[in-house]
This record gives sequence, structure tokens and C-alpha cells, in this order.
Amino acid sequence: MKYLLALTLLAAPPLLAEDGKSNYTLYCSACHAPDGKGIGNGQFPPLAGSEWVKGKPDRMIQLVLHGLQGPIHAAGKEYNLVMPPQGAALTDAQLSSIITYVRSSWGHKESSVSISDIKASREVSKNRSQMWEAAELLEKYPIPGYKGAVSESSPANKKGKIQDLLSYIHHGDFKNLAALRKSKAKNVEEEKGGLISVKHADRKDNFGLVWEGWLNAPAEGKYTFVYDTDDGGALIINGKEIITRDRNGPAGTPTKKSTKLKKGRNEIRIEYFENTGNEEIALSWSGPGINNQSLSDKPAKQKSKGVSIPLTPPVNEATVYRNFIAGTDPRGIGVGYFENVNLAFSGDSMSVDLLWTGKFMDAGRHWTGRGQGFQGPAGENVVTINRGIPFAILDSQTTPWPNGPDPSLAPLFKGYKLDKKQQPTFLYQFGNVKISDTSLPAKTGQGFARTLTLEVPAGSASDKVIYFRALSGNQVQASGERNFSFDKLAIAVPTSEYAPFARENELLIPVPLSAGTHKIQINYTWK
Repeated sequence: MKYLLALTLLAAPPLLAEDGKSNYTLYCSACHAPDGKGIGNGQFPPLAGSEWVKGKPDRMIQLVLHGLQGPIHAAGKEYNLVMPPQGAALTDAQLSSIITYVRSSWGHKESSVSISDIKASREVSKNRSQMWEAAELLEKYPIPGYKGAVSESSPANKKGKIQDLLSYIHHGDFKNLAALRKSKAKNVEEEKGGLISVKHADRKDNFGLVWEGWLNAPAEGKYTFVYDTDDGGALIINGKEIITRDRNGPAGTPTKKSTKLKKGRNEIRIEYFENTGNEEIALSWSGPGINNQSLSDKPAKQKSKGVSIPLTPPVNEATVYRNFIAGTDPRGIGVGYFENVNLAFSGDSMSVDLLWTGKFMDAGRHWTGRGQGFQGPAGENVVTINRGIPFAILDSQTTPWPNGPDPSLAPLFKGYKLDKKQQPTFLYQFGNVKISDTSLPAKTGQGFARTLTLEVPAGSASDKVIYFRALSGNQVQASGERNFSFDKLAIAVPTSEYAPFARENELLIPVPLSAGTHKIQINYTWK
């Protein structure tokens, strides 16, 4: 079998320079190209000749640790893409080797970066939970003579302001607006910046935010609002609900509605809830005297009308697409199969998040200069089968699913291996439990046959049970001991040592943590 270890997160001794090249090739060349010039004839920012590489290493270390978003200039060209954070995925030794390699390649002659440099930078920004905005990073770590952190035409320079803005933080497992509206706020803050932001939250998952304030319309007339969320929300103007996004799902398909405003102050209320996975909110308005102003710290994204580059699997083979896929995490891995079924796997949570049929992906957003963001599946019948960690140890079958992993079950992505048809088996660990996860097109019907193999080493065996969350986010209906209905899917669990059981919005499969090999087989079939 052909092995492709996409992200080998094993602890390693200090790496030599040649390891820096191999690590760069493994983790960075998919976007920045092996020669550092950026793939797609420079559609991604180059590292060769880039001013971002030069000078003290702190700036480069920080953007690699936490990621970077927003318009930048590099080697004389403007880019508006997203650099995903790598700090949680790579060890200090790996980061040291990669950054040192880049800073000494393609004409660069910058100083090397030690493991202690990486550790020091981690400590400086240990409380940071958001990606860097380009302007913010450059304010803290400037590039001498650099111009254009944000272009004059960038939405970052076109932000509006909500007057007397207050934010209300809510805690809860909100799956709809009704649940948010029944809850009581835990805290109220005055937001002097006048812009809404998920940064106002005090957690990453299972929260809601409500903002109240006033919009100052320069003239009476028709105003258009564009609202995008991950997960859901609503926009209320002068007591009237203008936009309703009562859903769980990724951003990338903003809702656009218009309403009449009076001149002067108009009351605005923005509701937002985040279940699990990515958190994102964007709101903008336009009208008389207002030209697409952003009311959020991140501008609402419009659907691009750029070039379409459909990805089609080869005959009798699968194709793998590693990029920002709407509905999964930043380290999403899409797999399209010749049999017209597709999936998206999260290299962050070790979960198969999405299944869909028909067309695979349109790579135009990421392979041309059409801008940053997450691209949704190109096909139809998209089903989100899970978000968040899929394995956990629970005190009982009624214990709520945890928001994050137990430290003893920290997830670790080990990459994937490809069979002769280029179909991947994902390899990962939860604690010391090794897991291989293979989804193959079903032999009958349109769907997947998925097999998970768990290896429990003797030294980690116990009398406890680990639970696999096979489904979450929508109602699970049992139609037999091992058969279930979920959204557009019929689910069968023909193989597991313990019987699966459904909770209201989850399907859990217990697995004993006894030493040895344990298998789970699940069949997903579109109805």
C-alpha cells in the first residue's frame, strides 16, 4: 500500500536542516509550492523573495502558530487568503526545522530558529485563541518599509459602527434560536468598538451572543443587510425580524435581505448561537450614503463568480482535497470517490463530519485568486453526521457529551494511507488507543461502508468503556436494534461488541477498553 503520512505528529528529537526541507514539503508545499513560489503560478503567497520571511523570526513564528487572515502584500502582490494555524498540530522541533529551512532557502539568509525560540513565542501568545489579522500582527511585529497591510479598498477600511453597543453572553447547547431566546445572559459587556465579533465570547463552543445597539442611517430609504453565521442567528431591526438563520451549519452562504430605515437612530438586535466546530459571524449593510460597510470585525463574504475548477475523481479511483471545506474544521480533508459519494474528514477533531453525493469540490476559490474562505461541497444531499471529537469516556449513558477531549484522550492525527484505488484510511489516536478509519463506497445502494478498528495496548487496558459518537446534531430515530434514521440517511451498525443506542440528537456506540482489537462497522445509505 502507498503510505502518505500527511501530518505525523510524533514527538521527535531536534531536527537537522535536511529534516526542515522534508517537513516543509510535507506540511507547507501544498500551498506555497516546493520552490517557495506559491502553487498555481503564484496564486498562493510566495515565501521565496517575501518580506514576511525577513528580519527577526517572531512575526513568522506567530503567524505559523496562530494563523493569519486578511489582505496582505507579499513580493509585490496583494493576497486575501487564510493561513491556517499550525501551533496545535506541529511540535516545537518541527516548527523550528520548517521556519529555519524557509529562512535559509530561495535566497534568504536569515538567522536560524531554535526550539527554545518556538517555546518562548508559544509562551508569549499562550492565551491567544484567534487567528492573527494581518494589520494586527504587523502592528506588533512590523516589517520595515512595508506598505499595504490592508489595502485602501479592503473591507477592513470600510467598517461601520453600531452606537451604544452591548453584548450579552449566553451559555448552553443551543441548536436553534428558540433555545437561545429561552436562556438568560451570563454577562453583559459594553463594546466600545461598535463592531460585533465572536471574540466577545468567553468560550469556543456551546454559547450564544446577543448584541443590542443603534444604527445611524444617514437618510431615509431602503437598506440591505448581509448576514452570515456559523452556526445560526437572527437580525432584528426596529423590532422586526429581518433575517432568520435558524440552523446548524457552516458559514459561506450569507443571507441578504432589505428593509426600510428612517433617518437617524434605528434599533438593532443581532442574535447568534454557536454549537460546535468553527465559530464565525459577519454582518454588513448598504443603502443611501452607505456602501457595503461591515458591522462586524470580519466582513460578510459574497459568493464569488470567479472561475470554476471542478475536481473529478479519476476512473475507479478516489481523489483527496486538502483545503478549507465549509462544514468541517480548518484542517479538513475532502475525499471524492468515483462512485459519486464524498466525505470530509476533520484533521482537528478526528471526525468524519460531512457526507454528500454527486459532484465533489470546486477548487476555483482556492486555486485561483478569488479570495479566502471555506468552499462548500459541490454536490447535493449534504449531511453533517458529526462535529467535534467522536470518542469520549462517559460516566454513564446519560452523561452529556464533553465540549472537548479529556487530557488522557488527547486526539493525535497520524496521517492516512492510500490503497490501490487511492482510497484513504485515516490514522489517529485518542490517548494510547490507536484507530484506523476507512470509508468505502457501498457495494449496494448509494452510500458508505465504514470500518473503525481500535487497538488498545495492554498497558492502557481498563474496565472502562470508550464511546464512539457516530451521529450528532439532528434527531436520531431507531428503527431496530441496529438500524436508525438520521436526516437523509439510513444507518445500520452490523458490527460492534456492544449495541449502539440513540439519544435525542446522538448515536453512541460503546467500545470496551480491554486489551486487543475492537471493530465497529457502520453503513450509511441515502434514502
